Amino acid sequence: MSDWWTERRQNQQLSDLQSEMSYARQEASSLRSQLSRIQGSLQSRVESMSRAFDAFVELSDLRQETVAFIDAAELRRYAARVLSAMAAGTELPAAGRPVPQYWLEPAVAALVSLHAGSPDEEALSTAIKLDERRTSTFLALALAALGKRHLVRTEWLDAAFGVPNDDGTLTRVQRVLWTTAARGGFGAETLDLVIQRLQLGVTADGAWLSKLEARGSAGARPRGLKATEKQDDAWYRLRRVADAVQTIAGNTEAREPDPSLTAEAEAEPEKNTAAALLRLLISEGSEPERETLARIAVLRARVTGGAETVETLTDSAGTVGQLLADDLATAAEPHLTATALRVIAPSVLPAVETLAGTADQPAPTQVTVDSGSRTITVRPDGPDKLELGAATTALTSGVGVATGKQTAVPIGLIAGGAVVALGLGLGVHWFWIVVGLVIAGFGLNSYAKLRSSLKADAQRAAGEVTTLNDRCTTAAKSLTDYIGNTEARHASITSSLTTLRQQLTP
Repeated sequence: MSDWWTERRQNQQLSDLQSEMSYARQEASSLRSQLSRIQGSLQSRVESMSRAFDAFVELSDLRQETVAFIDAAELRRYAARVLSAMAAGTELPAAGRPVPQYWLEPAVAALVSLHAGSPDEEALSTAIKLDERRTSTFLALALAALGKRHLVRTEWLDAAFGVPNDDGTLTRVQRVLWTTAARGGFGAETLDLVIQRLQLGVTADGAWLSKLEARGSAGARPRGLKATEKQDDAWYRLRRVADAVQTIAGNTEAREPDPSLTAEAEAEPEKNTAAALLRLLISEGSEPERETLARIAVLRARVTGGAETVETLTDSAGTVGQLLADDLATAAEPHLTATALRVIAPSVLPAVETLAGTADQPAPTQVTVDSGSRTITVRPDGPDKLELGAATTALTSGVGVATGKQTAVPIGLIAGGAVVALGLGLGVHWFWIVVGLVIAGFGLNSYAKLRSSLKADAQRAAGEVTTLNDRCTTAAKSLTDYIGNTEARHASITSSLTTLRQQLTP
C-alpha cells in the first residue's frame, strides 16, 4: 500500500512539472514573438528616422540653392494673391520685382489687363514666347474660374490642349481643360475645338451604341414571332438609344455654365479642378528651379511621413475611351455627359443607321411552325392544310392501337390459364384450377395495363395535335398583327432615326 501511494505521488509531481514546463515554453515563445515584433518595429522606426534625417539634411542644402530664386518665389505668391483678389473682387496687390525669362510674370500682367478690359498684348506676346503651353493653360483656366469665359481665345486652347497621345491617353491638364470646356468655362468655339481633338482618340470598337443603350428605356422587350426576332430586337434597341440620347441632349441644365466653375476657392480644391491645376501650374516654378522644387516636395513628404509622389502637369488622367465611358455612365454630371455624346456621335450614327435598317426590314409573308418531325408553313390566313394534315397524321398514326406483339403475352397468359384450370383441374386435381386462375389473372392484369397505356398514348397524341393547332393559330394571328403594324412600326423607326440624326449630326 505504501509503495503504491509513493508511486502515485511521484507520478502526480511529474505531471505537475510537465504542465509547468509546457507553460514556461509557451511564455518563452510569446516573449520571443513580442521581442521580434519590437525589434522589427524599432528597426523600422530607426530606418524611417534615418531616411527622414537624411532628407532633412538634403532639404537644408537644397534650400540654400533656392536663395537665388527668391524673386521667383515672391512672384508665385503674388500670382496666387492676384487670383484670390480677382475672385473676391478686392484691390489687387502691388507687383514685386521683375523676374526675367519667367513666363509667369508677363502672364499675370496679361491676366490683370484682360480682367480690367484693356488687354496688354505686349505682355501676352512675351509670355507666349517664353512658354506658350503654360501661358495658354494659365490664362484659359484663370479666366474660366473668374467667370470671364468670353475672354478665352481659341488659340490658347489649341496650344494648351494639344492632341491625345498615340495610345489614346490624356494628361491631367487635358482632362481639366476638357471638363472645364464641357461645364461652360470657355466659349462654344473652344468647346468645339476640344471635341474635335477628343474625337482623334475615340476608337471605332468602343461599343458606344451599347453604352448609350444602357442609359435608355423602352418598356418591355417585344415577344413576337421567331422569324421577326431580329427586327424586333433592333427596334427595341433603337428606341432605347433614342430615349438615352433625348434624355442627355434634352437636359437643359447642361446648356448653361456650371455654377461651380466660379464658386469660391476652397482651402484644398479637388484634384482635377481648374483651381487645383492653377495651384500646381504656379507652384511648379520656373525652368531653372523646377527640378529643385520637385525634389524639395519629395524630401518634405519624406520628413513628414507623407506620400513621396510629386504631382505634375503631365500625369496621366486615363484614356479618352475610359473617360468618355465614365462620363456617359454618370447622371450627376450632365455637362460631361452631353459633351461625351457629342464626341462619340460620329462613331454612333453609322451604327444607328444599321440598327434602323435592320428594324425596318419588310415583314415576312409566311412563317413556319415545327411539329418535331415536320415543318408547317403558316400564312396570315392560317396554316397550310396539307402540311398540317400530314403532321397531324404523323402524330396520331398508330397511336392507341395495340399490335399483335403487344397483345400476345396477355392473351397467351389468359389462354394458358384456362387450359391449366380446365384440363388439369378437372382431370387431375382441383389444385390446378387455382393455378390456372392465377395465370389467367396475370394475363388479365397485363391486358388492363396495356389498354391503359394505349389510352394514355392516344390522349397524349390528341394533346399534341391540339397544341400544334393552337401554335399554328397563334402564329397566324401574330403574323397578321405584325403585318398590320407595319406602318406604325415604320413611323416609329423613322421618328427615332430622325431624332437621332438631328442630335448626333454636328
